[in-house]
Amino acid sequence: MSYSPINQSYLTNHIDKLVRDILSSSVTCNDIRNQLNELYLPLMENYDTDLCYSEPIQAFVSGTDAIVGNSYPCNMIWNRDNIQRLIESILCCRQDVIGADNVWQIQERKNRIKLETYARNVLNHYSKSLVIRVDLMYTQEHRDLVTIHMFNNHMKKLRELISNKKSCFKYLQGYAWALEQGGKYGGFHCHLLLIYDGARREGDCALAIEISKKWKAITEGLGAYYNCNSNKHKKKHQVKDEFGNDRLGVGMIHRNNLRQIENAVYSALYLTKLDKKDQQLKVWLPNMRTFGHGTYRTKKRRGLPPITN
Repeated sequence: MSYSPINQSYLTNHIDKLVRDILSSSVTCNDIRNQLNELYLPLMENYDTDLCYSEPIQAFVSGTDAIVGNSYPCNMIWNRDNIQRLIESILCCRQDVIGADNVWQIQERKNRIKLETYARNVLNHYSKSLVIRVDLMYTQEHRDLVTIHMFNNHMKKLRELISNKKSCFKYLQGYAWALEQGGKYGGFHCHLLLIYDGARREGDCALAIEISKKWKAITEGLGAYYNCNSNKHKKKHQVKDEFGNDRLGVGMIHRNNLRQIENAVYSALYLTKLDKKDQQLKVWLPNMRTFGHGTYRTKKRRGLPPITN
């Protein structure tokens, strides 16, 4: 398998952050110069007009284009004067960046409401549900080499396997996924929620590992994962508070245990946390979805009134 030399995730992550740092006046002129010397030319060499970029990156590109003009990017020398011009140009885009962030927040709130309703419906439909949460990413040595096209193709294959409900996805009754970039995982990654019929599935930790192996196969060995159903992770959330309640929301969840249901919903809603603005995708394909979940009312769902056309 050949690898693309484009360090796409690293470039877009750092340029997006640079622009936000300029807007918040939290970066010095020397720091800006150093980052421009590192990031500007690689971005210009690999900029793809067929892709969509975050508002901060668009502000960066328009600002640098105005300064560089007809010169070759490789000949650009960043001095105090043109850095100041770039800062002024980016500051003029402040409202565009704020507006895009507000649109993201509004969409995340909508996603959060939909996900909570969906998760509650599925969890309350079965006497017990086996809840799996895995984070799917790429190995540290490869994560910066994975392009958005590769990530999108990997996710398409994963969603196809989920829809087929075979092997480790057999008896799956609900699912949700959210795509992100950056944060503690660095590059592109996916937060995945899976809800199985607990009367037909058990052994959540082993099942999560099996799912993660599917991801490694899909990515041809580039994939890595974090198992939220591991004993180590679950122990962190089994610590009881002063009222005797824990926060464990994965594993076997019983419908008649309100605390377990609430914990499971809380765990599911991590996919739509509103404080992860810095982890939204900075580059994506046109019409690329970054969040989705299954359908609760289907003809195959036991115990629901028939769906009439």
